[in-house]
Amino acid sequence: MSPKLLEIERRAVRLPVKDREVLAERLIRSLGRAPLTQVEEAWVAEAERRFSAWRRGEREGIPVERAFKRIRKDLGW
Repeated sequence: MSPKLLEIERRAVRLPVKDREVLAERLIRSLGRAPLTQVEEAWVAEAERRFSAWRRGEREGIPVERAFKRIRKDLGW
């Protein structure tokens, strides 16, 4: 990484979380990816809804090991 990029990163990680989210989204979009499909947008909205509920204490998380075990079982692995 160039010194200039390291300095930008150092400053960016000090931004408030919401500002970092906006910056990350803008940087990703600047890569020229195709816009999200309606299905992808729906999944993003659902993930954000669940994360917000978790942060508010309305939902509990589960250990990643249990989540992957459940996924493998559902997939028949």
